[in-house]
Amino acid sequence: MIETKCKIKDGLIQLHGNGLFSKGEVTVSISKQKNVKGILFVLNNEKISAGVENVSNTNRNTMLSNGKENLCLVEHFLSACSFLGIDDIEVITDTNELVFGDGSALHWQEAFLSSELCNKVSSKHILKTPIFLKDGNKQIVAIPHDGFKVSYFLDWEHPALGKMWANWEPGEDVNKILRARTFATKEENDFFGVSELLLTLDKNGFNKKLHDPLEPVYHKILDIVGDLRLSGINPLEINMHVIGFKSGHKLNVEMAKKLKDCFHSL
Repeated sequence: MIETKCKIKDGLIQLHGNGLFSKGEVTVSISKQKNVKGILFVLNNEKISAGVENVSNTNRNTMLSNGKENLCLVEHFLSACSFLGIDDIEVITDTNELVFGDGSALHWQEAFLSSELCNKVSSKHILKTPIFLKDGNKQIVAIPHDGFKVSYFLDWEHPALGKMWANWEPGEDVNKILRARTFATKEENDFFGVSELLLTLDKNGFNKKLHDPLEPVYHKILDIVGDLRLSGINPLEINMHVIGFKSGHKLNVEMAKKLKDCFHSL
């Protein structure tokens, strides 16, 4: 795997590292822009805003499109932006994905903490009525809460996973979320030729030592926060408790749409 390298000069962050699908090197440049509201991605001079209206695919990762260009694997980046209070930025990438690193948001966290883009996140919006979404045996809900909180219940029929439950709320260690790596079965990772590089689950368990016994469910929380950012609002600014039950990108994005509808006049 290509080593991730970061350069910061005159307010510009440039991160160079590995892609996942392209199997090549990816360079991403990030800067604060006065004329940008929210998070704007740019690929081949095509602009794609980080909004639910631009979501084109939620299979395995969250993909955005403006009809001309597609950009995948945005959820980890958007999650790091949310936890670290980053907004109103332009993100230029030289290929159809962002730097993947080890499958976590750790490389984004390290780059942002070395910059002047981070801000304190505080509650600004109040969810007044519960939102319940369901897709088969998968569910995600958002209920009014004093501050922000996110929980996830993971249920895999595998001895290395089984049933796991975890929460996160402001004041707790954010590192356990941002360093949580994506994981997949050996069959899935073999398809992309990355089984030896990424966190891979086979019949005997994981191929790498976990940072924490709850790392797999922490990564699901990382995904939820990143996907909900597509509502156009940092989810950590909303007084709500989001609870995912076996949910994935598809339901997360549906929740982002509902949140956008709730606060569309803001």
